[in-house]
Formats: sequence, structure tokens, C-alpha cells
Amino acid sequence: MKNIPKGFTIIEVMIAAAVSTIIMFGAFTILRVSNSQLEVIHARMTLQEGPREALFKMAQEIRQTAWHKIDTLALADAAGVERAATINFVVPVPAPDAASLVDANFTPKWAHNIRYQLDTTTRQIIRISTDLTTNGQKQAILANEITSLEFSRKTSTPGLITIKASAQRVLPDGRTVPNEPIQMSVQAEARNP
Repeated sequence: MKNIPKGFTIIEVMIAAAVSTIIMFGAFTILRVSNSQLEVIHARMTLQEGPREALFKMAQEIRQTAWHKIDTLALADAAGVERAATINFVVPVPAPDAASLVDANFTPKWAHNIRYQLDTTTRQIIRISTDLTTNGQKQAILANEITSLEFSRKTSTPGLITIKASAQRVLPDGRTVPNEPIQMSVQAEARNP
């Protein structure tokens, strides 16, 4: 009878270990890359939500004011367009009682001064509301990850405000998503007299 060795030789074990290590390293690399890509995709999907809601909210409030209650944005350029990074305007009393909306001369009662601006250090759109009767102020953050904010209007149509915002997220590892900021815009027309 021949003596048949049982088990694996040391060389076979080392080859199996090397192959297993290469396979495991490849699998972990694929998982790491796919996790990174998933993070980028998720950031892109959620990046537009906040700024879109903020633009909608700003447009909604601008529609409540009168065109002459919007402060001059800036000196008009050669094309007759005023541009600024902030906007100030006054909104009327938000009361359901029709008698409290106008004074004895049927002029609307203006209740709150609203200011929208971009805080460049925190990259947030800030809403500051000042109650005109008590001078109390309230501040709210409308959106994050904002790289630019611009309000503009033509001098020929002073009640039509265009709001433009750009958004871009910086991931913890320093990558920016997307590479170029997302541009969003909305127009709002001041409707009150």
C-alpha cells in the first residue's frame, strides 16, 4: 500500500490565503466605492429640496406685498435691471377679519418688515421678520448649502421679482456635490395695492 498524505501543504495554505486576501480586498474596495457613490447620489437628491422650498416661501411672501413696498434693490444697470443679494419689503396684517386689514382710508395696514439675505459664513438663507407695531424680531433659516442668492427686477416692471439661488454641498471628505452649483430661479409678482 502507498502512503497518501492527508491535508494541505504549507504552500497550498499560503496560496489559498493570498487568493482569499485578494478577493476580500476587492470586495471591500467595491463596497467602499459604492458607498461613496451612494453618498454622492443621496446628496444630489436632497440638495434641491431645501432651496426649492425656500424659493417657494420667498415668492409666496413677495406676492403678499405691493410693488412700492419693496425697497430699491440697487441702482439699475444699463439694461434697467436692479440686482441685490438682499431684499426688504413689508407685508400686510395676516388677520382673517377684513376690518383689520385696512384703516379708515381703506389703505392696507402693513404689519411686518421682511428681509431675506444670504449668510455667507454659514451658507444659509436667513429670513428676518420685524413686527412694525412692537419692533420685535424673529429670525428663521430657510435653506442650507446655498452658494449665492440674488434678487432682481426690471425698472419697467417693478412688481415682478426674480429670485435666483445656487446650491452646492461639501461632503465631509471635502468633495463638492455637484461639481458646479445647482441653479434655481423663481419669479414672484407683488399683488397687493
